[in-house]
Amino acid sequence: MITYIKGKLIEKTHNYTIIEINGIGYFINISFNTYNKLLPNNKEIILYTHVFIKEKNHILYGFFDKIEREIFRYLITINGIGPNYAILILSSLTPKEVVNSILNNKIDTFLKIKGIGIKNAKRIIIELKDKIPTNIYNKKDILKYNEKEDVLSALKVLGFAQKNAKQILEDIMEKNHELSTEDLIKETLKKLS
Repeated sequence: MITYIKGKLIEKTHNYTIIEINGIGYFINISFNTYNKLLPNNKEIILYTHVFIKEKNHILYGFFDKIEREIFRYLITINGIGPNYAILILSSLTPKEVVNSILNNKIDTFLKIKGIGIKNAKRIIIELKDKIPTNIYNKKDILKYNEKEDVLSALKVLGFAQKNAKQILEDIMEKNHELSTEDLIKETLKKLS
């Protein structure tokens, strides 16, 4: 099995990349999270891979880090969640958000994803709650995730669109690790205004 691919990034889109290795271009399906972390074209990159075999087709999925690949592998074990839904989930949520939603029974998080209904959302949580190691991320990350959810809820109450607010908030949290929930709300409001 192919566990990773290291080569020159030739092309990238929101849902696939082409990586060249020794004159051969590999078509690799990716999530939006992986897309956001990729370098510009013509740079050497490593993607951790999963090969999915369907009938006579071998489909290659690539991930920026091993944890995202591991979450993908957990998701595809669920009846009704194939690789396309798993990639959709990982394009809508970060791996940390997936893990924390499962560990904290946040069905609503999965229901926000187009194509994921109540049945599959419940199935994801029920089937993976005891499978995903609770230490896959440290407690500090879990606290940050909960803090982010609190800020987004407050902004939603104030009438701000979640998509814009989420991106701005993530940028602020990445640059300022020590801000309180209140300060995060203030900083996000400044950027949104």
